[in-house]
Amino acid sequence: MATAAVERLREYEVVYVLAPNADNAEAERINAKVNEVVGNFGGKLTKLDNWGRRKLAYPIKRNTRGIFVYAKYIAKPGVVAEIERNLRIADSVLRYQSNLLNATLDNSEVAVDPEDVKFAPVTAAEPEEELSFEQRLGLVPSAHRKQVVEDDIGEPDADDDVPDLDAPVGGGARGES
Repeated sequence: MATAAVERLREYEVVYVLAPNADNAEAERINAKVNEVVGNFGGKLTKLDNWGRRKLAYPIKRNTRGIFVYAKYIAKPGVVAEIERNLRIADSVLRYQSNLLNATLDNSEVAVDPEDVKFAPVTAAEPEEELSFEQRLGLVPSAHRKQVVEDDIGEPDADDDVPDLDAPVGGGARGES
């Protein structure tokens, strides 16, 4: 008698960054594709979260901001390669990263709340302060930096260890004893 081997599911997560000019239709299209690929591998989406527009650590394709999306799902092995292939060919995806959360998971262990898999719409981009070349180099403070500097100016606190810049440095002029 041959028994059918039960293939265990695995729990994964993927975070991908969309271009900041991506609209709701584009974000929904990519989410639907991720959901479709997970379904093709016998799995299901357990959480989908829009983290919103955030500043990137470094520019990617001349973008300083991106729309971060988090998806958590269970599926058979091999799903990660297919999801990453689909994200790689999407023009609006700047970066992505997948992680394995749980290597052995029973399908009966997972309960999905319908509210957890609803995608929050992408909000309109707020206008950013346009920095001049000198401000980007740090030669001239930006308006935000000026406010921070103005807030910090004042009398030093008693516990501040601020050196006196008017005090003479060293042992005096050369030749003095």
